[in-house]
Amino acid sequence: MTVCSPATQRRLGTVALTRADAVSDAVGRARAAQPGWAARRSAERAEVIERAAVAIERRSEEWARLLSEESGKILPQARFEIAFSAALTRANAQRLRGLSGELLPTESLESTADDVAWVRRVPLGVVAVVLPFNFPVELLVEKAAAALCMGNAVVVKPPDQDPLTVLAVVNAFHEAGVPADALVAVPGDRTTGAALCADPTLAAVSLTGSTAAGRSVASSPVLRRLHLELGGNDAAILCSDADLDLAVPDLVFGRTLMNGQACASNKRILVHRSLADELVSRLCERITGIVVGDPLDPASGLGPLISAAAAQRVEAQVARALSQGALLAGGDARAQGAFFSPCVLEGVPETADVARDDEIFGPVLTCIPFDSEADAVRIANQSSYGLSGCVFSRDWARALQIADRMESGGVVVNGTGNYRPPFVPFGGVKQSGLGREGLGFTLEEMSQPKYTVLRRIRAPRGEAPP
Repeated sequence: MTVCSPATQRRLGTVALTRADAVSDAVGRARAAQPGWAARRSAERAEVIERAAVAIERRSEEWARLLSEESGKILPQARFEIAFSAALTRANAQRLRGLSGELLPTESLESTADDVAWVRRVPLGVVAVVLPFNFPVELLVEKAAAALCMGNAVVVKPPDQDPLTVLAVVNAFHEAGVPADALVAVPGDRTTGAALCADPTLAAVSLTGSTAAGRSVASSPVLRRLHLELGGNDAAILCSDADLDLAVPDLVFGRTLMNGQACASNKRILVHRSLADELVSRLCERITGIVVGDPLDPASGLGPLISAAAAQRVEAQVARALSQGALLAGGDARAQGAFFSPCVLEGVPETADVARDDEIFGPVLTCIPFDSEADAVRIANQSSYGLSGCVFSRDWARALQIADRMESGGVVVNGTGNYRPPFVPFGGVKQSGLGREGLGFTLEEMSQPKYTVLRRIRAPRGEAPP
């Protein structure tokens, strides 16, 4: 497969694809390699993962430029992703060094008072990791580095749209000392990913992608651990006392990160009717200052979508919203190749598809007016998604009460919901997925507790030990 820049169509490289019927061989090699990798002391595994972090840092500028070109994200965002990935790799290794077991309270029961029992975390086995195109390196590290730390073997399905940087980072892990068969990449299309997730010998599947893909994986007849980070149509609620000086820059940033292709971005802006006109005016003014162009150009604030087909989908979604009662307040809402300039929709009815489950993966700011806080919460929760959300209000108590009633994996007060530092347990509710990712949280997802008991080890009560 030839990989080209969505901005310029420049040829960036080629990738040898894995046939669907060859996936089981890759899983088999990982299964054979896993016991040996797990048998290494945790300090040794941590040292290997730390060396991988150094390797990522060493080539950070080269890989940031490659990621920018193949994904379309602007270079500053690509640089941040690579730097963050290196830091997260190192942090996972440091967490591994500090992991300890726990002594269980056997003395609390008469029947077990003479026993000693402890619990520790052990690997799952072979973990399939299926990556999206929008944050491929960060999520490779989030999933695979944690899985490797815990002694699992990993089979990675890179995104077919932008696999080159992922494959380069996988090689960096190999060069750092991860056995080739303990971390295997299977580049390919959807059939390759489907074949991987259907393998009955997998211990776990960690997938970031569409809700449809998540449902397909969850329908497997084989029981295994599932971590699914899926779609989102997240709500930002602006109360009547919202500070627009604070809200507008955050909303635009949250909706234009990765050119509008971020799962946790504020795709539905629910604004109190008294603020709606002013908010729309400010959003329109803000987006006119965004330069759309080549992601490597320092002047660009927004690059292309991942493909021309993706831009055409966004154009069709905006057209459907307009046909259902929305108004185009700013931007031209037309695709130009893979580029789609930011636009603002106002007066979007709560009955429109975009106000429910039509997730627009592009830089479209959708403004839905409401009359009461109860209406805002109801509209926010009418979506079958629930990844993250946000509330803007000068009244902290009011904001927290609304946040508590929002059905989502997390809520940010007075900031974009597109919030994912490593210390939060990131993940969704309802149709937005299962499980949580984050520093420490992913280590738990990629392992399981196992207890060991020494029976009748304590001296009988009233007798001195020998």
